[in-house]
Amino acid sequence: MRILLEALQAGRLFELTETSKKGAFEFLGRVLEAIPEIPDDSGVVEAMLAREGLGNTAIAEGVACPHARVDGITADIYCALGWSAAGLDYEAGDGKPVHLVIAYWIPDCQRVGFLKEMSGLAKAITLTGGIETLRKCDTLGEVRHGLLDWVSLVQSAELPDVRARMLRLTVKPPCEPDSTSEPREGL
Repeated sequence: MRILLEALQAGRLFELTETSKKGAFEFLGRVLEAIPEIPDDSGVVEAMLAREGLGNTAIAEGVACPHARVDGITADIYCALGWSAAGLDYEAGDGKPVHLVIAYWIPDCQRVGFLKEMSGLAKAITLTGGIETLRKCDTLGEVRHGLLDWVSLVQSAELPDVRARMLRLTVKPPCEPDSTSEPREGL
């Protein structure tokens, strides 16, 4: 959830005025293309639309994660978030509208990082009861705080279970030479 947190800290959460999936892709893709670390000619919108053609990227009730994978670039993953209180017709498998769209730009070398991010997001959705907690929000600021709660909850759940163990160390007495054995030469 590091990437989601960085996007929230950078102010990349927006109210979506578009009601179509394509419109949301175009808006969030342009936001991603405005990030200085993303090359100008990266074609984020086109790559997201092409990926969406392979299969719908709605991952849970009310949440979708369209993404653009790019080859040959060594960089970090970036995302931009769009919120729609009314919901978008996303053609999701459950037929329900999508309220939270998290668009990712993923260099090919960051596949594992993206999988970790998706795992954290899935954990947040499961632990918080899903999009319903965010749908109760009246303002975009409240949605932002709700998402920060998701990040915090997942980060605290990922802390290792640390337990102190008491070790009892005993010192063995030094070996005394056996008086019945013959002395060895050359040592």
